Amino acid sequence: MGADVTAGQVVQAYVALHAGRLRASVPLLRQGDDAAVHDARVATRRLRAALSVYRRVLGSTGPLRDELADLGHVLGAARDPHVELRALRQLLADEDPALVVGPIVQRIDEDRSAARLLALDRLEAWLGSSRIDDLIGRLALEPQHDDADLPRLARRAWRRFDRAVEAADGLPAGEARDEALHEVRKAARQARYASEVAVGVVGDPAGRSARRARRVQQTLGAQHESVTRRETLHRLALQADADGESTFTYGRLHALAQWAGATAELDAAHRVARASAPGHRHWMR
Repeated sequence: MGADVTAGQVVQAYVALHAGRLRASVPLLRQGDDAAVHDARVATRRLRAALSVYRRVLGSTGPLRDELADLGHVLGAARDPHVELRALRQLLADEDPALVVGPIVQRIDEDRSAARLLALDRLEAWLGSSRIDDLIGRLALEPQHDDADLPRLARRAWRRFDRAVEAADGLPAGEARDEALHEVRKAARQARYASEVAVGVVGDPAGRSARRARRVQQTLGAQHESVTRRETLHRLALQADADGESTFTYGRLHALAQWAGATAELDAAHRVARASAPGHRHWMR
């Protein structure tokens, strides 16, 4: 860190950058643009991580983090059905047409589109009130402790990651393991963003740690998507069965999602091991 740059200024600049990105997304959010939903969601997550990990720098931000969490949930509810719909459509497009039995395409489209529209209504209510402007205005934060030790604070995020990995280790396949891996993914995301902030202090060593955490986040993201996809397919298959429709194709897609999840989990094991290794963490002191 340069002699004329304080830890407080580094964190403040990071928060200002992503608050600006959140602000820039608002006009397109009002139009329901999916790319803007994605961008706003990422900005919200980065802001929450910075405010949580570096609260020693910024002071008490609990209510602000709560508001960011609520916005993040609304954005996620608008984004996830859109992503899932595209993925399921692609799976169906790749199938032999003879194996696509019953009105599965219509049922999936209607279900995921309805979920997205409901979420967009919630987002519209958020944007139609003063909440978004108030939230962005409150993100103009002044550092409270310019001399905070950012590497030491970042280390706490990595300890959370280690605890999540330990909690997931050895769990048998099933709901409990899926939930534990989801916690590993969230902890990796926070460690990644905490490391990104610390790049402004220690440079590329923190960047290397951020990249290791990002790879864990990506692979376990694919594993989590397979879990939610299977849940959707199982629910829709039950509805189809109750209406007297064939559930054959739902079963095929469920098996494909299960295979994709298992593959992602195997890939994640190597990446978790690399992120758990102490060698890349020397900068955290």
